Order: sequence, then structure tokens, then C-alpha cells
Amino acid sequence: MFPNVFYIWELVKAGLISFRDTNFELVRFESLGLAFGAGLFIAAVLVYKLLWGRNKFSHIVSGHRIPKEDQQGKLAKLIFLIPKILIGMTVFFMLVSLANPYLPKTTIEQIVESRERVDLFDVSSSKGWEFEHTGKAAGQFGREAFLKFLDMRRGQNDRVSLWLFASEPHLREDFIIDDDVYIIEAEDAPYVMTSSYHAGLPENDPYNYYIDIIAPRDRIQFDADLGGTKLNPALDAIIQYFDREGNKKIKHKALLIETDAAVEENAEPQLRKLQKRGIKVYLLHIKPNELGESQFGTQGVINAELLKNQVRQFGGKVYDIRDSRSLERAYQDINKLEKAPISLTKHLFKVFIYQRPLMVAVALIFLAIGLGSIMNYFDENP
Repeated sequence: MFPNVFYIWELVKAGLISFRDTNFELVRFESLGLAFGAGLFIAAVLVYKLLWGRNKFSHIVSGHRIPKEDQQGKLAKLIFLIPKILIGMTVFFMLVSLANPYLPKTTIEQIVESRERVDLFDVSSSKGWEFEHTGKAAGQFGREAFLKFLDMRRGQNDRVSLWLFASEPHLREDFIIDDDVYIIEAEDAPYVMTSSYHAGLPENDPYNYYIDIIAPRDRIQFDADLGGTKLNPALDAIIQYFDREGNKKIKHKALLIETDAAVEENAEPQLRKLQKRGIKVYLLHIKPNELGESQFGTQGVINAELLKNQVRQFGGKVYDIRDSRSLERAYQDINKLEKAPISLTKHLFKVFIYQRPLMVAVALIFLAIGLGSIMNYFDENP
């Protein structure tokens, strides 16, 4: 029994505290008419009882006269009236509960419009050469800045996919919206993919004839890929990937390409297809290592200029990366251009609080019963 009484007391206590903390300036009533009607009915019954009601336990000229010195004083009458006052207050708070009070509440939902982007990184052997006397391979230099860009993009609701290319395209991460997972994947991706027989590796060049690949050994992935820079197969694969896996509901799509642009073919057909699909191209042209380009006899400089002009021709944007500051500015500009629109939606709803005045009514009725029982014990009225 006592645990049940304690539980009821805790429930009533919580209700009283909630009632005390209520901001009554904000309270509205949903069924005020019902409560008003019930109040009028109770008032009418009370008036009828007072004016025309008859106490069945007494009648005129019954009983005997009580001496004046034994009659209750005004203070005693007032004290014995307290239970009735409490019952009246109980009725009032029950009527308040019947009016179904509520607090209007507004929540604002922030919706970030998603954007879809493929990040394509050149991991050819030339990205393993030192970049502009920084002591870092071009691949490492570019990747570290890219990770900072991803940190800028947190919360932008980007749907992104990571691709690498050298002689062949490689899908590293499917479309994903989880920023943390994508950053980890981008951080772990190799800087260079090449053959273990490449002449630029120090162990294959004992006479130090060629410029060395200085990328950290654990960030070089060795396979049959000979480390070329074949952009076109990668673009073809990404176009098919957008067609197959892209979200048709997302209108804004982009392709970010980071490369030293020592490409081997004309990319005009692929760039035309990307423009037709509404896919914006951002080309980050990492300044090539000229010594390495000349030693390995590539046409990197000529092909790079052609690629940059074609990207501009088909609506893309080109960034010439010559140092860390230009790379930082490029990513800041892309972040600004790819800023996702935010829409705010207001939701209005009601928080009903009829339990709070009801708990007050329960507390008052128990108090009235308790006081009434005590006063009845001391009451000497006939």
C-alpha cells in the first residue's frame, strides 16, 4: 500500500511542479466553451440549492437553543469554512482542465538541398614527383588540401563518390552522404598507382638518371596499371556511373577533377556529354613537374592547355594550381559555388497541459478531505 501511496504522491508532486513552472502568458484553451458551460451548470445547481433546496436532516423549530457563550466565533467559522473553499478551488481547476489548456509550440526544420558530386583524382606516376620544391609529392600536396575542402563541406548534405584514374579508372567509394566515412576513405586512398617496374622508383633507377617518385611508399599502390594519365576512359566510366547510380531528384551535379593534365587523348566528346547532362566540371590543374615531363617524353604541357580550353568551352571552370595559396583559393571558390540552398519549414503544434491543473485539483481535494476530517472531529456544532 505504502509504495502505491508514494507513487501517487510523486506523480502529483511532478504535476504541481510543472504547473508552477508554466508560462501562463502563453497558455491557450481548446475547449473553453465546454468548460464555461459546465461552470454555468454547476453555478446554477449551487444557486438552486441555496435558494430552494431543503436540508432533509433538519426542519423549522427542531432542536434547542444554544447558549451564546457556546456558539462558534467568527474566526472558528472561517476556519471551518476552509475545506469548502478548497472544494470550490478544486472545482475551478477541474474546469480549467476541462477547457483543455495547451501551449502553442513552433519548431523550425532546416532542410539542406543535396548536391551530387564525383571527385576524380589523377594518381598517375607523375603525381608521385615532387611539387614545386615543397618536399611533397604532387599527389600528397593536392590530397591534403582536398581533405580541408571536405571539412569545409561538412553539413552541406553532399552526395559524393570518389574515383581515381591513371591508365584505368578505379571506383574507390560509391555515392555516399556520410561526411566522416567519406573523409576517411579520401584520406586512405593512394597518391600514386603504378607498376613496381616504373623507372621513376628509386630502386629501379640505381644511377639516378630519372627524377624520383617521392610519394610515401605506403601511399603507392602497385598493380599492372603502368601509371599513365588516361582521362577519357575515366570520364566515360563516370558518365555511365552518373546515368546508372545518380539520384534523379538531385538537380545540381558536379565533377571535380584534380590532375596535372598530362592527358593522352582529346576529351572533347566526354566534356560535351557532361555538359548535356548538366554536370558542372571543376578542373584543378596541378602544375606539372617539368623535369619529369621532359624525361619521360610526354606531351603534358600541350595537352593540358587543350584540356583547359575545352573545359571552359563546355561550361566548366579551371583553376591553375601553382602553390598552396592558389589551391586553397580554388577550393574556397568551389565551396562557395557549390553552396547548398537551405530552406526553413515552420511546424506549429499544440502541447496539451490539462494534466497540470488536474494534478492541482487532485492535491486540493485530498487536502480538503484531510482538513474536513480533522475539523469534523473537533466540530461541536449540533
